[in-house]
Amino acid sequence: MNRRVKVYCPGSCGELIQGLIKGKELLISYPIQLGTTLYIEFTREKRKVNFMPKIKEAIIKTLRFIGISEGYIENIRIERESQLAFGKGMSSSTADISSTILGVGILFDTEFDNSTIAKIAVSIEPTDSIVFEDITLFDSLNGEVVLSLAPVPSLKVIVLEGKGFVDTLGYHSRTDINLYSYAKEWDDAYLKMEHALKSGDWAKVGESAIRSARIQQNILSKPYLEEIIECALDAGAYGVNVAHSGTAVGIFMDEKIDESYILDKLDRLKIIEAYGRCFITKMVRGGPRICEIS
Repeated sequence: MNRRVKVYCPGSCGELIQGLIKGKELLISYPIQLGTTLYIEFTREKRKVNFMPKIKEAIIKTLRFIGISEGYIENIRIERESQLAFGKGMSSSTADISSTILGVGILFDTEFDNSTIAKIAVSIEPTDSIVFEDITLFDSLNGEVVLSLAPVPSLKVIVLEGKGFVDTLGYHSRTDINLYSYAKEWDDAYLKMEHALKSGDWAKVGESAIRSARIQQNILSKPYLEEIIECALDAGAYGVNVAHSGTAVGIFMDEKIDESYILDKLDRLKIIEAYGRCFITKMVRGGPRICEIS
């Protein structure tokens, strides 16, 4: 019997913080109103399909997890629609993988919670915390929730997408990065951010996000970061964050703020030109979700 599932997962604009925190490499992503939709179908007809590599691996690992023969991959069809560019640090792979896991599970009458989705996902590659509904401190390498911190607020975000791309697996396999040399700075920034998130003080969240972004300049730099920070704070934005293993930069602010001042200044300084693409979005609730089953 044929079955078709529509699954959606939001992406992110990098991380509020990512680094060696509490002795582990941890991160806090925030989900945005841009994402990926997968249409996943089970058919009686068997046919080999050339899936995207990470989606294929997610199908196989999901089938194994629920004890179903991998041969059923030939009964599965997937159509993908995405607003997320690859290699920018906008969680395109996490959205693909987590949506695949959730949708394939539903095809075989298994509904996974977000923690289980995260565990399967990290066996494929380091995963962002947009797998979870709330803003979450997450061990992206081991799939462990360290702490659920706060609901996602409805804040406006200017996204500077960045040129080029960064391969997530390649970034995490680099041998020239000594995270331990920045551990004290990250721990201090995180402790302040944790308190700010729990109290809803997004100006203080912004301060810690900027600290993490500046630390990351020593590891994977972003063009014009200081100029972007100055533009943002001058206009009353809460802060600036970066994709720590990508090219994107985010400026987050209250929805009431007119972003035109920031955009005009970024344009005059040719910063938008340097990043290639700039757009406005907002933070939303995270996690992959089932939209339709037929």
